[in-house]
Amino acid sequence: MPIQSVQHALHIRRRKNAHVFRNIARLWELAEKAETHQQILDELHPWRDHPSLHFDNGLPKFLVVLGAISLLLMFALPTFGLPAILGLLGAIALFFLAFMLYETDDAIEDVVRYLEEKVIETRYGLKFGHVPDHLSSYARPALFIQQFKNSFPFFNKGHDSNQIACYANTTLKDDQDKEYPAFVFQYHYVDKIEVMDDNGDKVTVRRIEKNLYGLCIFETAIQGLAVTNLGQNIGFPYQVRWNSSDIQINQQLQIYGTDQLHLVKTLNPALLLALSDFFRSRKGELIFHSHQAMICFLGDTDLFELSSKTRKIQDISSLRGHLRTFRLKHYEQLCSDLSRFLK
Repeated sequence: MPIQSVQHALHIRRRKNAHVFRNIARLWELAEKAETHQQILDELHPWRDHPSLHFDNGLPKFLVVLGAISLLLMFALPTFGLPAILGLLGAIALFFLAFMLYETDDAIEDVVRYLEEKVIETRYGLKFGHVPDHLSSYARPALFIQQFKNSFPFFNKGHDSNQIACYANTTLKDDQDKEYPAFVFQYHYVDKIEVMDDNGDKVTVRRIEKNLYGLCIFETAIQGLAVTNLGQNIGFPYQVRWNSSDIQINQQLQIYGTDQLHLVKTLNPALLLALSDFFRSRKGELIFHSHQAMICFLGDTDLFELSSKTRKIQDISSLRGHLRTFRLKHYEQLCSDLSRFLK
């Protein structure tokens, strides 16, 4: 009777997990074929199959409990004899069997992550791993990335490393529906603080690794201006400090330019108000390039972070709800706020 119960439990578990593996394979297939966000949603409903995206791991957990009980009983024995040895071997066998039967959620997480990237590409127009189309003359993206980092002084924060680890090409529109090429990215840097020891050798006392996120928009009009609310200098060539007649703006922002005359011509009251509003809800650095038609913002808010109403994905229905409603909230807000500087 116990053997029949175990066989029945294994059969049910195998059947449930087979549905999950079949669903994962089907999700990979539809993600590869879909060209729009709506196509993905349409393929997910109706599903016409068992909708589970949750592995049945009840049996492995039960085996772990049995193994733990076997170990406890072994230690309860007065002497370490044959029963204790058998108990130890039995516990090891149960733990090993539980390990072999346990199904991790890695396969589910991988396909969900790929579907999320696919939805982001189709809904937001983000092309991951691509440089802006109007700069496609660069033979390799690495050449563009290097030139891009050399264009702004805030990409030298790291003593050991300054890398743009993740990036995507897209286009933004102003309120007149004019399109602007754009580039969204993750900047990762590694810095260290060193002191001299008694022997005159450098010793690292602190190592800093940090991710920052940014958005660069091309073919813009304003140039030669750098603004931050981090209480620090921007760097060359933005070294001329501007002091506004508005005390509140002076306390909130540090504004720099390439020369005083250009700052006087550029910083009209409307632009100062727009800059004040822009930095009211975020920390970072905003540079209007000194001689190229592009602006770039860099801050610590994750622009690729998903905001979703779905707490946990257990089946196809919850997956569809997640893919239908999730947003890149921080990215949307930054695009909206930067659009004020495109006019």
